[in-house]
Amino acid sequence: MNLLRPLDRANSWIWHKLIANYWSAPATTVALAPLLAFAILYLDRNGGTAWMIEHGLQTVSSAETARDFAAIVASINAAFLTLYFSITLIVLTMAAGTLGVRLIDRWLDKRIVKISLCTLCFSFVVALIAMLAIDPSEDLTRVPLILIGLVLLMQLIALGLLAISLHDLGRTMFVDTSIHAVGRDAKVRPAELEVRDPHKGPWAAELRADRTGYVEGLEVDRLVRKLEDHEGTIRICVAPGQHVLEGEILIQFEKEPDNIPDLQAGIPVGAIRSDNQGAVFRIRLLVEIGARALSPAINDFYTAITCADKLVDAMLGQTKNWVDAGKVGCAKQHPRFELPGQDFRSLFEDPMHAFRQAACTYPSVTIRMIQNYSRVRIYAQKHDLSGELSDFLCQLAKELRDHAISVTGFEGDRNDIEEAFNHGFEDENFRKGMAA
Repeated sequence: MNLLRPLDRANSWIWHKLIANYWSAPATTVALAPLLAFAILYLDRNGGTAWMIEHGLQTVSSAETARDFAAIVASINAAFLTLYFSITLIVLTMAAGTLGVRLIDRWLDKRIVKISLCTLCFSFVVALIAMLAIDPSEDLTRVPLILIGLVLLMQLIALGLLAISLHDLGRTMFVDTSIHAVGRDAKVRPAELEVRDPHKGPWAAELRADRTGYVEGLEVDRLVRKLEDHEGTIRICVAPGQHVLEGEILIQFEKEPDNIPDLQAGIPVGAIRSDNQGAVFRIRLLVEIGARALSPAINDFYTAITCADKLVDAMLGQTKNWVDAGKVGCAKQHPRFELPGQDFRSLFEDPMHAFRQAACTYPSVTIRMIQNYSRVRIYAQKHDLSGELSDFLCQLAKELRDHAISVTGFEGDRNDIEEAFNHGFEDENFRKGMAA
């Protein structure tokens, strides 16, 4: 069973790099389209055309019409491909400038865009082959009618997909759609943790990073399999999304295993942050979008408030992974694997400090985030979660309050911020929220 959801296999990371783009799927389609076209052409030459004529299914009346039709379809698809690529680049450039460049990694995974590009490429290649295979001076019985029918069918499908995908690209510019998708995915916990006391003794051996970069994930199946005969506690010192330098410790072992070099592939390290790193990437992406929205160039505090709401939603999804001070989170299915850095505090502490630094100059955003902290605190108490989680949320709210009051020049705003904090975190008001 895989413990970590962001990315659990090194080959999955390689596979993602191959498919998370706009060229690999269309390139594969272009390579496969001639094979299918020639197969259908062979079928036409060996009774397929005669069968179509016999049953009255031909879509053209002459060889010249068939060739002209194939040429027109090829020209239309060439124009569509040029137009679609251009519109896609323009939309992504504008959206990335408004929302954040790291959203592009998610947009490159849009299936509808890839399917549309593949269909257009496939139709274009098949139409070209059909055009070259037809002699306009020959009799209709020599025309590859099944191939022409396929060209017509693919063109109809391409037109429908093009309309859908252009609508989808337009929706990409609608900021709330992207924020909702990121917030929904940020709720997925990076690991199923159980809490216990950490290993107290010395470590006998360690695995160090062989390169500098960002941890893409943990190939837990490989690690468990390679270490099934190994006894003792194993501490995985890094978490998905964490930046490591060459030579820094990745794993520590209570007892030295015999195959330490073979374990390097269990923790793939990439050059950039990516969506495959899971919640840690998505939480920071929400903060980045919110902070960018509050920049003087954009000044869109409603978008920042939306990000604040999605951050609190993500917090609710991650509350089960709270780990008290002095404890350590361990893989639920394999408790001897200690996983520091993948708990609630590690996911949210640094990003929420960054969000505070951006939101402190906007009283409306500050007040909303303080209210959100209070809502999560109430949720934690209602579900009998750790008191340290409530204290942590209170500390975040207090720091935001103090920072905002220190930079806010209008006394009315300072009073509103103070009132929001008092309403959410004074004991009497907190008990009222618990009873609601």
